[in-house]
Amino acid sequence: MKRAKHLLFFSLAILLSSCFQSKTTTSYTDLIKKKQLHARHTMPIIVIDPGHGQFDLGTHNDVCEEKVLALKTSLYLKNELTKLGYRVVMTRARDEFVTLKKRAQIANDLKSQVLVSIHYNAAHNKEANGIEIFYAKNAKPWKQKRSKMLAQTILRKMLVNTGANSRGIKQGNLCVIRETNMPSILVECGFITNKEECKKVINPTYQRILAHSIALGLDEYFKL
Repeated sequence: MKRAKHLLFFSLAILLSSCFQSKTTTSYTDLIKKKQLHARHTMPIIVIDPGHGQFDLGTHNDVCEEKVLALKTSLYLKNELTKLGYRVVMTRARDEFVTLKKRAQIANDLKSQVLVSIHYNAAHNKEANGIEIFYAKNAKPWKQKRSKMLAQTILRKMLVNTGANSRGIKQGNLCVIRETNMPSILVECGFITNKEECKKVINPTYQRILAHSIALGLDEYFKL
């Protein structure tokens, strides 16, 4: 009889312990899911703006068009930023024409934290090469300061990872970065008109390196 009572008590103890562990595990899992959901809704919104589109080819030659390179690089960038947990919106995700003011409006309506416009360069001088980044010339002081800081952070990452020539950080009166209400930059990723650099920028591997570098720069900017 004593043995039967002992076995019954032991069985009940195991059952209660099992229930407690199950509830604890479920509760912890739910907590993690809630934290992840909260993070997805509180992480900064980044607007990526692939330059040009549709009939607006941008700079182009026999082997490539700026609109295509800009979109491919932007899609790689979106993937990199999404992996880091950021919320990403693109002003265009396919070959379509979007006006410059509409691009800025998208970022303003979303109240995004930054806008990054992706472009490729051209010059009459076929020797011109390298990366340069623009921020708005006549922006409000706070926006100008943060845009410049963002540009510097991203340029450093790009130069280290690509070995490209630095053409520096510059001010520009460009609509897509001028009309936004948040820190905004326009990245010129390289010269299509330079034969050697053109070979690099049409390579998907190099485009991924560019995108990865920009993503690292953005991540560092938000952590500063």
